[in-house]
Amino acid sequence: MSTTNINLNRYDYGDYYRGRETIAAIFEDRADAERAINALKDDGFSADQIGVALRDRTAQGELVEDTGTNVAGGATAGLLGGGLLGGLVGFLVGIGALAIPGIGPVIAGGVLATAFGVAGGTAVAGAGIGAAAGGLIGALVGLGLPEEEAHYFESGFRTGRTLVTVKAGANRATEAADILRAYSGDIGPASRYTTASRSTTTMRSA
Repeated sequence: MSTTNINLNRYDYGDYYRGRETIAAIFEDRADAERAINALKDDGFSADQIGVALRDRTAQGELVEDTGTNVAGGATAGLLGGGLLGGLVGFLVGIGALAIPGIGPVIAGGVLATAFGVAGGTAVAGAGIGAAAGGLIGALVGLGLPEEEAHYFESGFRTGRTLVTVKAGANRATEAADILRAYSGDIGPASRYTTASRSTTTMRSA
């Protein structure tokens, strides 16, 4: 275990996050998403507060897309064992594979997996169960994101970006947002707010 100093910008979000418990960000680079999740973990956010989802472009994903076959169990284990989610496996809970209508095969973990009805590596296919029937927008709105943000993140997710959500609680939403932004996370409409100050924060890394 080592420590790394990063420059963590503190932003003034005004009333944007007032009363909000869940926030989200999309990442161009999956490695940045992983680093952001590890930073959230180091800052005290637990595994059941964080969610991640990414489009599955593997052969197993093509199988779901083409046939609607349930790929739970061995197939999902293979995807995770092959390093698809890297160091996130073992920290987040309820990781599994599913197909989201209009998007296709997806791997989800943590609170996002729960939103989609995935638990303990159980996969769903086709329209799926729970929030999966309403697509990604339905899942995000169900987690507490405004519809404007849900559409924004769904659009970015369709392009292949990695989605990270944090059920931070009303008192830590802005703190989580600052961490996501520190690792190149796009937090959507809230990102139009300007920097208020900068501080150096120590993050632990493996």
